[in-house]
Amino acid sequence: MSHNNTISFGGILGPLVESLERKQRQPGRLIGQDVVISDDENITAIIAVDGEDNIHLLISPVHGADDRFSRLDLKGLKIENHEWSVSGRSAKHYLDVSCLTGTLPAFRRPFLRFAEDVLYEISKTKNSPADAVYRTGMKWKRFWSDGALNEVTSEWLHGIAGELSFLTYLIDKFGTASVFNWTGPARKDHDFQTGTNLAVEVKTSVDMPFKIRCNIRQLDSSIFKKLYVVCYRVLSSEKGTTLPTLVERIENMIGDDEQIMDNFHEKLAAAGYNRQSEQVYIQHPLEISSAAVFLVDDSFPKIAESSFVSPPDHRISNIRYMVQLTGLNELTLDAVETDLKYLAENE
Repeated sequence: MSHNNTISFGGILGPLVESLERKQRQPGRLIGQDVVISDDENITAIIAVDGEDNIHLLISPVHGADDRFSRLDLKGLKIENHEWSVSGRSAKHYLDVSCLTGTLPAFRRPFLRFAEDVLYEISKTKNSPADAVYRTGMKWKRFWSDGALNEVTSEWLHGIAGELSFLTYLIDKFGTASVFNWTGPARKDHDFQTGTNLAVEVKTSVDMPFKIRCNIRQLDSSIFKKLYVVCYRVLSSEKGTTLPTLVERIENMIGDDEQIMDNFHEKLAAAGYNRQSEQVYIQHPLEISSAAVFLVDDSFPKIAESSFVSPPDHRISNIRYMVQLTGLNELTLDAVETDLKYLAENE
């Protein structure tokens, strides 16, 4: 992954590890390769492999034990202070971040991405190695899984891109507390809502005029004082943005607030986002239009439970229908800014 005004580490460690693995190794010893991460000569980073095919990221300087690492609980990952003599160097203490890739080969790719994120964190913030590892570990803990990866469909990709685009707008306008009101990943009927004051359903469409798919609860405006539909046109485009770029942009906006960052990552994971799939996500760049906003009122075309003389039998579920948004008053996000500010309230 590339980052403006910083060194890019995306994909650099894989070839180095492959080269090291071709060399002869001995049990209990490491062979490694230096990685330049900043212009600070006091910081050293080495990517290394041991005799059991486990990968290590060694970073110095290191200052004592750090109890924070016990909070990470990342399967297969070990973080400790360790003295190593690497490839003939004099013995030295390092912060040793290692993964049992010899026995858990499925963790090889995500660990290398994790290690590259640690290197980026050091280069970006000039944090100490321990701070960089901890911050990166908190960022990754929601996504560290050996389970099956979700299939990347266009519907899912477009949907989450729309929600992240709207969340970016909210954070930029009203602050990071907007993350708490992103309710779509919690399987709520509306993607963003706060109490009974306001709900926003985010939809994406490849068509113009917009065509959106809804269930019979999403456009029920009787529940909230205001209900808006926010639409984005989303198309595949080589010059477009990628899902990891949208995620990174929000992470940068959140900054050092660990509570909000953890809440954001929890919701990302619940929405199906997986760090191990980022190499797949970046192969699908998207062009995302500016938002079109529609107030759901009596004139808005919809089907809700109140549309039926008798409510549908409870044994009938997942009723969905398509709406073409024509002949409606189209607004902008700025035009409804006064209402949207409620989504920055953390109730």
